[in-house]
Order: sequence, then structure tokens, then C-alpha cells
Amino acid sequence: MTHAYRAPEPWTPTAAEHQARGPRTPGEAVLSTPITKVTIPHLGEQVLPRGRLMSVFDEVVVDRPVTLVAAPAGFGKTSALVQWCCHTETTVGWLTVDEFDGDPRRFFRHVVAALQVAAHGDDRPDAGPLLDIAFRDPIGRWPEAASWPDHHDELLRALEALEAPLVLVVDDLHLLAGAESREIMARLIRLTPGELHLLLSSRSDPELPLHRLRLAGGLGEVRERDLAFSDHEIDRLAAMTGPSLSPEVVRSLSALTRGWPAAVRMALLTVEHEPDPVYRLAGMQGIDLSLTEYLTEEVLGSLRPALARFILRATIGDRIDAGLADTLHGGPGGAELLAEAARRGVFLAPQTDTDGEPSYRWHPVFASQCRAIMRKESPEIVRELHRAAANHWRARDAVEAVTAALAAGDADLAADVLTERWPELLVRSDSSALASLCHKIPASLSEDAEILQLRAVGELLDGRPTDGTMGRARARAGQLPPGRRHRFALIDVLVSNFLAPGRPGPDEAVRRGSAALRDVADAPVARALGHLLVGEAAAQLQGDPSTSVGHLHEGATLAVQHQLPAIAFACRASMSAPLFMSGQFDEADSLARDSIGRARRTGQHWASIVVPAYLTSGLADFWRDELVSAQRSLDQVVRLATPRQAGYRLHAVTVLALIAVANQDAASLARAHALATQNCETASPYLAGFVRMVDAIEADARGNEERAVAEVRTLDSSEQHPIANLWGAELHRRSGDAAGAWAALARIAPEQRVGHVDVAATLTEALLEHDRGNAGEAQRRLELALEAAGSFSIRRPFVERGPDLRGLLDDHHARGNRHVGLVADLIDRMQQPGDGHRKRSYWELTDREHTVLSYLRSPMTTTEIAEALFVSSNTVKTHLRAIYRKLGAGGRRDAIRIATERHAL
Repeated sequence: MTHAYRAPEPWTPTAAEHQARGPRTPGEAVLSTPITKVTIPHLGEQVLPRGRLMSVFDEVVVDRPVTLVAAPAGFGKTSALVQWCCHTETTVGWLTVDEFDGDPRRFFRHVVAALQVAAHGDDRPDAGPLLDIAFRDPIGRWPEAASWPDHHDELLRALEALEAPLVLVVDDLHLLAGAESREIMARLIRLTPGELHLLLSSRSDPELPLHRLRLAGGLGEVRERDLAFSDHEIDRLAAMTGPSLSPEVVRSLSALTRGWPAAVRMALLTVEHEPDPVYRLAGMQGIDLSLTEYLTEEVLGSLRPALARFILRATIGDRIDAGLADTLHGGPGGAELLAEAARRGVFLAPQTDTDGEPSYRWHPVFASQCRAIMRKESPEIVRELHRAAANHWRARDAVEAVTAALAAGDADLAADVLTERWPELLVRSDSSALASLCHKIPASLSEDAEILQLRAVGELLDGRPTDGTMGRARARAGQLPPGRRHRFALIDVLVSNFLAPGRPGPDEAVRRGSAALRDVADAPVARALGHLLVGEAAAQLQGDPSTSVGHLHEGATLAVQHQLPAIAFACRASMSAPLFMSGQFDEADSLARDSIGRARRTGQHWASIVVPAYLTSGLADFWRDELVSAQRSLDQVVRLATPRQAGYRLHAVTVLALIAVANQDAASLARAHALATQNCETASPYLAGFVRMVDAIEADARGNEERAVAEVRTLDSSEQHPIANLWGAELHRRSGDAAGAWAALARIAPEQRVGHVDVAATLTEALLEHDRGNAGEAQRRLELALEAAGSFSIRRPFVERGPDLRGLLDDHHARGNRHVGLVADLIDRMQQPGDGHRKRSYWELTDREHTVLSYLRSPMTTTEIAEALFVSSNTVKTHLRAIYRKLGAGGRRDAIRIATERHAL
């Protein structure tokens, strides 16, 4: 669907529009995808609205399976695509290709991540199969075997399930090296499902099977002639940027540049203050130099000398901020010159970094020409500027710092930055950047013990064997000086116990990690990472919350002191979980939501560092009986949790199973059960207990009370999570085993009976006392539960026990009390459909759903069933979706089989 292009004068996408199109937490593939790769880029200032070009895209994109946008650098391909993304009503995913995408597994994961971001960001109801695509083995690792052919068919099936168009923009496709990566793109082009549309942007025609598609009329093409500025657009751009040009000057400028957007912008800067622009432009016609090179010099020549000198030095890298501007300028004043360049529109695009600080990126054509000028005139100054940039970014961006150090020819500085600052890349889930930087280190340092160690970490995170590389690293560790040797030893302990396959359970990992932190007093960056990993694991153990909070607080302090924004953020987000466990319900929820908000503002809400915050906010919503928002947050936990966060994931899966029972959603319950089984780390009895609890929930929901009770009895251990003991106590009570219920409640340690746990436990005790005939004691305990619940807006324990608790609440209400409003709200919730415990062997179908189900045994199509029932095909499809959800079926045949087994047919 498209609409007529409307844009204010001048037009630029608002922050809200960018936010609406930005990525929200999608699926598993984003775990190794830098956020900038799947984010629609920001446009700079003075954006020219291009209604004509938007109409071209509207005509060719959604009507054809593949559209190619091909033109040289500087033709504004990316800017035009960003404008169209904000203009169209179609769901759009974005993937920026880089030189590292020659690895086919990496490239395929990024394709999936871009699609997942788009589908999730638009809340697509048909996106379930797409969001469920995962690349992990049953214990959550990224195995080498999980290469793209293993999942390509799964991706195609998920795309076939789409019911509305989805466009995938693949930008900078000319950078896609490697035959296997190109084959991924080629196969997607050949087998593109009906609702997927590929929008490919490249500086040249890519080596892809487009010719046959072109002959068949299935290829849309946008070329230089479409992207070039018209005379009218040049005139409008000139009016926006400053000089007012006569029609004669506009025609002259158009003839000189042939509408090449980058050249037009450069030329406009050169004539901005010219008294006779026609004469100046005419003098450019016979120049025997590269147009962009000449115009770059002309742009610089049109600026005041101080600004021109600054720009030549400031374009040494693609990215710049105010601090670096001062450094490259050689002192104060650089930030003001940078602001002036931005105001004048000298090819700067604003962006917000992951640490929330504003910065800019230079237009690559302009910056590359400036660098060529600098290299020609002052090669030694260029090296010094690169070295200055490396030292500036060292404290904020390891990738930029190492890249700049290598450009300066300073391999020692590059290696020093990488070995010190790499934990930030780990926490940001940017394993691909870590691996690529390790391989860029010159051969003279490639056998350094710490470089080998980091290369092994990169292999580990990418699911490849690490024994050989790590073995060589350990063999050379003794050659390191004492400080680096201590850092190596601490990292070795952290990797072995928190990241590597075959690592111990979280309890043993916490013990070993804590000991290593006590042994190493230096290496502050590694220590900050260590405190994060230990604190996070301790939080998942649900033991003493103060242990977890202590480590996370120390990690955050070190991270702030040493400018590690990702680690500092992760520590603060992780702190919400132990605070919630300790009963600080509101404080934990507030911290969690603040962390999620910060993550959204800085583009990190897709990363694993936000998992504890999503878990805390999801749990808070669950206990408040806000099941829709709870499910949304807990789904994020399941999708984003890394293997070291298995405790968070299993906790979320367990609560999702309870939500599925409350919603009578058999398909979601089956999914939760499968997730729990596939992600169990049996090394930890504590985590395995979550899996047995989900088994019991699933059995009980399907009416198999005997198996549910048997599963619960395997949980009779004081080490289990309070939620397991609470649910087990309720199961025992409902099955008539009062002694078992009291025993389960007794296994909840006194320090764990806080807030929500105490409310739920006290309610079960009230019901047990009522069953004993102790009406007075039952009412007393109900009063205690109401008192505690009112403080934190806790509602779920009452609703779950609704059928049995209703009589007690009615009596309490009739007597009159100070919780009148709360009790009235609880009674109202209990009357709403879909809540409370269910003991059905299958979820009920409506009469019309039964009728549709009966037709499924025939060979009739959906359209024929609709005609037989005198309804629309869409109505039948709606009934089919409800039938499949309630039966937990994957399709027509599966539904017939399940319904027959359950005597629903």
C-alpha cells in the first residue's frame, strides 16, 4: 500500500519517525548483530524532500520481488532509501553490508536479524515463525554446524507465513565478498516468497542472478538517471542551503554535475558567496581533474581558512565528536569549528552513539577526497592525526580506536587498546568486531598471548573450536610482564567459567570467579567485567541478594571510573533482579524500566545486557496481573538471553508457561515447554528445577494431575526458586495433599518471603486454614495478604486462586474492611474470562470453530469452506488460527490428529 508523498518545506524525519522505524527487540539472530547494521540510518540536516523519487520507489518496490538501486558513490542512494522507509506504510527491514559479511554464517544471521527487527518493530501478528528462528544448539551455544544452509529453508517457510508485504533493504551490497555469502543472496532472490520484497543498493551491478528476473519483468531498477537531481531539485536545495540561484545558474550547475547529488552539494558550497556564480561554474567545465577531487578543493577554498584547515584535519576518520574536534584542532576551538561545519552543511550527518553522546559522520566521498589531499601534502601529519584519534576513542570505542591506531601504523597501540578494552565489545554482543580486529593485528604481534586469548574468545562466541588457539595462548602467558599476566589469568578464569562450553553451574562459577577477583588487584577493566559476570550469575542463583548487588555495584563503580559505558549500563540493569528478589519491588521495577528506556534511546534494547531489566519488568507486570505487557517483556528475555543467562531465560519461560495457562493458550504452553527442555543446563540442579516445574505445569494444564504431582515431588529441595515452591504448594493443596502443601511452603526460606512471595504464600495458607475449618485464621491470613498486596499493587496470586478464594473474599467484603476497593477490584478480575487454573484435556472450541474443524477432514479449500458456511475466507482463516492455537497444532493435518486424539471430533 502506498500513498501520495507529502512533506513539509524543508522536510526531515522527526525523532519520533526514526524511533518508530528503529529496531525493537526481535529474535535470536540479533545476539551477534551490531545495532547499526539493522537500524535505518539517520538523515543529516537540510534534507531535500524528493517526492518524484518516492513515487519511483512506490511503483517498483512492492510490485516486484526484487528492486536494484545501482549508482556510483555520492548519488544519495542511502539517503533516498531512508526517505522512502519513512514515507512508505509497508514494513521495512534494513541491513547495512560491511566487509566482514564475507563469512556466510555471519551474513545469514544478519539477514535474519534485519527481518526480525522489522517484523517485531511493526508488531506484525504474522511474524511468529520469523521471530522464532534461532541458531543455537539445545544448550544455547552457537555451534559451527549451524551454518546458513541449515536454516535457509526455515527462513523461507517463515517468510511464506507472512500475510502482508515486508521489504528488506540491503545497503552497500557491493561490499559483499565471498561466494557463499553471495549464494545466500542469490538463493533468496531465486526463491523469494510472495510477500517479501528485496531492495538492493549497490555502487555497481552485483554478481547475482538478476538477468533472468529482469527478462521476466520481475526486477525493478533505480539508476543514476532516477537518483540524479533535477533542475527543480537543485533550485530547491540551493534555496535550503543559502544561495538563491537564477534559472541560468541552475542549468549551468546541472550541466556541470549532471545532477550528481554529491557534486551538486559541493558546487553549491563553492558558489555560496560568489558575486558571479555563472562565471565561476563556467570555469569548472574544462577542469582536467576528478570532479569530486576538484570540487572538494573548491569547497575548501570557498571556506574561511581556519575552517578549511580544520576540516582537512577533522576528516582523518569517518566519525567525529566535539572532544575529538578539539584534539585534532590542537586545542580549544575545534568543537566550535565542528558546529560551524555542521551548520554550513559541509557533509556531516548527526548520530547518537551507544553511550548517548552526540557525534557526526562525514560523507564518505567528501572525507575520502580530503584524506587524499592530506596524504599528498602531509603524510606524517596524517599518521599523527590517526594516532591522536586512536587515543581519543580509546576510552569510548575500541573499534574506532584500534582502526585509527592501525591507520597510524602503530601496531603496539592497536594491540594495547584491544587487549584492554575488548570487554566492552563482549558486553555489547559485538563478537564479529572482536574477531575482525584480532585478525587485523599485524603478524609481528599475532602470537602475543593476550591477542591469542582474544582470538579464542571470538572463536568461542562464534561457535567455533577454541582449544588450539587457547592452548597456544596459555603456553605463551608466562612470557607476559606481571600486570598483563595477571589480567590474562583473570580473563582465563572468567572465560572458562562463564562463557565456554562445558562450564560449571552458576554456583561453582560464582565461587571460582569471586576467588579470581580477590587474587587480582590490578586490571580494572577485566575486574569490571568479572564483577558483572559474577554478580549476574549470583542473581540467577536467587541466593543472598546482597552478594549479587555487591558485585554489580563494584563493577559499575569500576566501569564509570574507567569509561566503560556498556559494562556500567549492564551492571545497573542486572541490579534490578536481585533487588526484586530481596523484596524491593517498586525500586527494582523502576530501575528496570529506566534501564530499558535508556537502552531504547541508545539503540541497545536488542542486546543481552538488557535481559535482567526485561525479566524484572516482566515479573513485576505478571505479579500485578498485567499479563499482556508481562508476556511481551518475558519474550524479550527468551529471545535475547545468552547461554550464561540461562537462569534468567528459564525463569522467564516458567512464568510464560503460567501466562499461557491463564490465557488458555495451548500453543504458547507447548512453546514454553519446548524452550524449557531445550535450554536446560543440567550442571545446575537449581536451573534444572525450572524445567521440571514447566513439565508439571504442562501436565497439570492438560489434566494429568498425577504426573504433575510426581514432577513436583522431585522438586522437594530447599534450593528451589520460591516460585516453584509456591506453585507446588498450590498443586498439592488442589489435589487434597494438605501436608505436601504445608511442606512446600516451609521450604521457602524466611528471607525469601518478601513482597509478592509472601502474598502468594499467605493466600495458600489462608486456603489451607479454611479447608481445616479455621475460618477465623483463614480470614486473618487473608487480611495479611491484602495488606501486603496493596502496598505493591499485587493482584496475580488472588486471580490464580480465584475459584477457591472467591468465597473468602466475599465473606471479607461483606464484613466491611479498609481494603474495600482492592477486594472489589479482585472480585471483578476473577469474573473476567480466561483467568484462574484450568484442568481441561484440551482448550474449548466455540460452536463455529467446531464446525470449521469438522470441515478440515474434507479436501475442501479455505475458500470452499467459506462458501459452504456463507462467510468470507478471512473469517474462516480467523477461525483456523484460533483452532490451531487452542489445540497447539502446527497445521491442518496436525489439528485433525490432535482433535481426534482428544475426542473433539
